[in-house]
Amino acid sequence: MFRRSLPTVQSGEERKDLFGPVADLMVGVIFIFIILLIGLALNLQPEDYQRLRDRNAQLEAENGRLKEFVRYVRDHQVSALFAQIAAANETRAQMLDDMRRKLRVLGVEVIIDPTNGTLKLPAGGLFLAGQAEPTLQGQETIRTLGRVLVETLPCYSNVNISTPPSETCPDFKIYSTLSSVYVEGHTDVVPIGGSNGRFRDNWDLSAARAIQTFKLLQNAHPLLRDLRNQDGDALLGVSGYAETRPATTTKDRLLEAVRDLDRRIEVRLTMTANEATVRQAMEELNAHLEEVDDLAR
Repeated sequence: MFRRSLPTVQSGEERKDLFGPVADLMVGVIFIFIILLIGLALNLQPEDYQRLRDRNAQLEAENGRLKEFVRYVRDHQVSALFAQIAAANETRAQMLDDMRRKLRVLGVEVIIDPTNGTLKLPAGGLFLAGQAEPTLQGQETIRTLGRVLVETLPCYSNVNISTPPSETCPDFKIYSTLSSVYVEGHTDVVPIGGSNGRFRDNWDLSAARAIQTFKLLQNAHPLLRDLRNQDGDALLGVSGYAETRPATTTKDRLLEAVRDLDRRIEVRLTMTANEATVRQAMEELNAHLEEVDDLAR
């Protein structure tokens, strides 16, 4: 029989000898690469070296300009600026919360809806059924509302960044201003058609409630007549919604407690961008963009 001999285990020294030729080969390759680099460098002319130095200086200058622009964006919080310009609702929410806190101090609890921009007066006892004139309690509530509107609205209407409208206004840049303030009238679900000769329907009644509230506000606080938006138009207006916007989600709107809540007044705020503030910010940003405009070409 033939016997096959098993391979013997090589020692550590023998294994090292296996990689000897590979190491020699790598050294040779590196040596050739160094020779090629030296040859390339020797072939460069003086003007080539000067072009390289000039290009390096140009790149350093461009890098410095980009660093300066990035520093401006960071220091002036440009991204935050754009977010504030776009978020007019944030300014409106802040204004509504400011009015709610002031009214609470004066003993009037209101409900605000920052998403829709509304402030709801306490409805209970504000109007009697079928009546447009507020009750005595309702008149006092409306006068208190007018006091807070006079203190708050001028801070957010036709604002100029360089001349704050009042020392009592918040100390911050306002990137969106009031476009309109609507006094909205609402009624309960009971039709008024044949029961009251003064109003044809609930639409007439809701509009009349808004108008009566509007007049009471202006008579108690004449400054409200002079408020204008940035287009120069009167800030305050009126609107009526009859029974189309219930105050609660209760399905049985014939309940007296629900009807009392539906007979109400709400104040709705609409916003627009503060053109003066936005223009100033954009002009400054554009000036910095022009300084690096050629780098993008």
